[in-house]
Amino acid sequence: MTDILVAGETLVDLLPNPGETLHDVDGFTHRPGGAPANVAVGLSRLGATPAFWTRLGDDPFGDFLRETLDREGVDDALARRVDGNTALGVVSPPGVDDRRFRFYGSRDVTFGFDPDAVPTDALATASWVHLGGVALTRPTGRRAMRELAAAAAERGCTVSFDVNYRPDLVPAGDRDAVVDAIRDILGDADVAFASDEDVAATGISADEGPELASDLLTHGPHTAVVTLGAAGAVAASSPAAPWGETTARHDGFRVDAVDATGAGDAFTAGLVALLSGVTDADSPALDGALAFANATAALSVGERGGMTALPDREAVEAFLAARR
Repeated sequence: MTDILVAGETLVDLLPNPGETLHDVDGFTHRPGGAPANVAVGLSRLGATPAFWTRLGDDPFGDFLRETLDREGVDDALARRVDGNTALGVVSPPGVDDRRFRFYGSRDVTFGFDPDAVPTDALATASWVHLGGVALTRPTGRRAMRELAAAAAERGCTVSFDVNYRPDLVPAGDRDAVVDAIRDILGDADVAFASDEDVAATGISADEGPELASDLLTHGPHTAVVTLGAAGAVAASSPAAPWGETTARHDGFRVDAVDATGAGDAFTAGLVALLSGVTDADSPALDGALAFANATAALSVGERGGMTALPDREAVEAFLAARR
């Protein structure tokens, strides 16, 4: 498998005990999280162990996250320990219609990447670089991720980018700066991941589903993937894609879901794991890659915790074989 570098946040998810609202719950269970961290661990479990550039607070939660990355076999040589407390993502109970996540703690500690510490040396051995969009909510994070994407593109790495726009993390008056950063990174990206909600909130496109995937290609990527939750995913690619010009859709798999936290990250890990080994047009088709990614996501919702429930490659392949 190719060498992959993942960049982005690692944080702690607080999952609520039973209750209709956060006001009603009587406690929380902590789990490792952060979309890029979930992708990094997902890749490791799928046999494509990446290097991971991230930031960890110097508090007990930072210790917990460092131990988790070590246990999962993720190469965390690029993990930076910084003064301050780890950000916490409080997950709302299932069925709550307002915000799915609320973030607490030091956002600069977790999301404020240092532009002077961009790991350009790691690009010498990387052929695929994956970035998460939440770090763009902090000024230094925007600069750092822009620099990493541009450097990776210049060195010929495949760059994938998960838009993952979180408006509640964007300070007042910073929305335009964040959207500009998203546009810049899309311009350097080869593969883009987004949801309808991500893009609608940014104003980058008014399209949805298949039309959104096609529209995202006009912003720079040769492949765009739009996740649709339980309805699966759609993708579009241009002639510049190694897998050729095509559109694809996979409607996902029906499973009994316990917790959907991190299912989108599991999907991303599955797609990157499969496509990062693609070298020519005779490689697996994009629709087959969507099936693999949706199977990874389906297996990830069987227990609580976005990272802890991520499947290994054998489980995904067995799941797909049972459904052929």
